[in-house]
Amino acid sequence: MKMKLRINILIIAFFGLFISSFNSAFAQETIELKQAGALEGGTFNGMVIRKLKKNCIFKHGSSTLYCDSAYQYQDKNELEAFGHVKIVQADGSVIQSSNLTYNTDNKMVNFRGGVTLTDKTFKLTTPTLDYNLADKTATYNEGGVIVDKGTTLTSKRGHYNSNTKIFTFKENVKLISKEHTLEGDTLMYNTENKTTYFNGPTKIKSKKETLISSKGEYNTQTGIMVLKGRSQIETPEMILSGDTLNFNKKTQDGDARGNVEIVLRKEKVTIKGKRCIHIGKKHYTKVYGNAFMVALLDKDTLFLKGDTLISINDSIKKKKSLTAFHNVRVFRHDLQAICDSMIYNMRDSSINFYKDPVLWANKSQLTGDTVKVQMAKNKIDKFYLRTNSFVISTDSIRNFNQIKGKRIVGSFTNNKLQNVKVNGNGESIYFATENDTILIGLNKVLCSNMNIKFVDNKLKDISFLTKPDAKFIPPHEIDEPTRRLKGFRWRITEKPERKQF
Repeated sequence: MKMKLRINILIIAFFGLFISSFNSAFAQETIELKQAGALEGGTFNGMVIRKLKKNCIFKHGSSTLYCDSAYQYQDKNELEAFGHVKIVQADGSVIQSSNLTYNTDNKMVNFRGGVTLTDKTFKLTTPTLDYNLADKTATYNEGGVIVDKGTTLTSKRGHYNSNTKIFTFKENVKLISKEHTLEGDTLMYNTENKTTYFNGPTKIKSKKETLISSKGEYNTQTGIMVLKGRSQIETPEMILSGDTLNFNKKTQDGDARGNVEIVLRKEKVTIKGKRCIHIGKKHYTKVYGNAFMVALLDKDTLFLKGDTLISINDSIKKKKSLTAFHNVRVFRHDLQAICDSMIYNMRDSSINFYKDPVLWANKSQLTGDTVKVQMAKNKIDKFYLRTNSFVISTDSIRNFNQIKGKRIVGSFTNNKLQNVKVNGNGESIYFATENDTILIGLNKVLCSNMNIKFVDNKLKDISFLTKPDAKFIPPHEIDEPTRRLKGFRWRITEKPERKQF
């Protein structure tokens, strides 16, 4: 999970220069006339006005003002400049517009018509620009474009308050740089805590990541990002979404809360839950709170539920696993399972089930203190039952064929039980039928070690590795205790179904 977000220095550069320009240019109230081609003074409409024409030049502190003509209102301490207005600062920065109004009483400077503010590195273009010397705020409301070293920021409105140290851009905000693009409704930046804020639908896209959020903040010093409202981070490897997302760019650690969803693109896996914790350096992701996973495996789909899911995907250490624990439920068309905890090792395609595991494969139920399933080509290849091992399968007339032992190893071919080996304390019960419809007897065998072969899920042959104790019981002598091995539990009612996921 990687996400880079850099709000370019142009925001600080622009308004920082803008404020310093006005503070130096208009800090003094005295404006000195240096040049004018013509001067006309008098009272016009009851106001005392000096009319200056032809190549007017004014000096105001360290700044020089150029214009075609100007009016100086003596009664209200106001200056209006017209035509090719240009203010040149001592540092070389230039502000240009068609008109300028400066009122020393209300401390307002208003630029109108084709306003540009240029420096060695950046340029602002906007139709109108206002600066309030009293509260030290700068504003444009008719659209502005700021360009700085290959980065462009556009917005309908822009505002800077030097008291709060906050820049605000609103309406159709768009920032384009070599690293990323940002599109949103409101973008704010606080120079004191070095934090960027965005409100309203916002999309930030870089070469490798895309961020979509309705509200958030990013601290450029700490690298910590907090996204609120439904938010989403997309990378080539994954998509992470949640009601709240926290991410540390420096450590690559993340935290998502509320309706969390993770989509692993390459693995075709979707994981959902109430909360997600990601530790970047350990390649560790934990999802908990009614966690749920869907994995597309070739033409099949695997569904997994549990209180908590943990994914480790470390390509350097070659460790790739998925762990689920507490109230685990598994479903796919050829395998269903319940247990307390489960570990899926993706490197060797083995799945281990712990604490009262029960598996159903085709018509067979597998139980043991621990159960291991080995997958091959996305199908069940082998299973290993350890301690209190029990295999139960049903025949065509609903009899329960049973195999019991200390350890049992079995294999499947095309999802059909093919072979079962029992090592230690072996016992078996198999019902003999005629044409799969008539019961002709029950075979009961006690043998420490045995090998049982099947064809189409039907018993074909039993090999005994030690001397067996075997007997055949005809139908009329079969009573209920005889039909069951000790420890028999047919738990089909606990079998997960697709509709439960």
